[in-house]
Amino acid sequence: MYLLKSETLRLIPMQNRIPFSVWLFTACSWLLGWWMAYDGLRQRLFGDYVRIDGRLGPWAALVSQLGVDPQSLGFFFVMLGLTLVASSLGLLLGRPWGLNVGLVASTVSLLYLGFGTPVAFIALISLALAPTRRYLFPPRAPAG
Repeated sequence: MYLLKSETLRLIPMQNRIPFSVWLFTACSWLLGWWMAYDGLRQRLFGDYVRIDGRLGPWAALVSQLGVDPQSLGFFFVMLGLTLVASSLGLLLGRPWGLNVGLVASTVSLLYLGFGTPVAFIALISLALAPTRRYLFPPRAPAG
């Protein structure tokens, strides 16, 4: 199977097998992304996030120290969560923008202290691994 790359307007062989590192990023980004989208949407529709024992997560204390009201971030969480999901789809399709968007969204998600930090860290590591890079940027065959 071949993939047409619009930047170069030439056919390059497409890898049939998606590496484990890409699947790992997809799992992490979907777990964190859909949770953030749900939590942000819940805040926008019902006025509050999901609370555990009546409290918001540790991210809320960090945001409050920066002078931002945690209740004002619902739309931001929806957008960040959906950005993570979209980046995983781009990465699965072999698009370099999926890597770039995934790096930015995962880095921002590190600030989602508590649940989000370790998941975003694993996502970043999976993006930095060599199999992910080889999947997106396969070595060129010698001209012959």
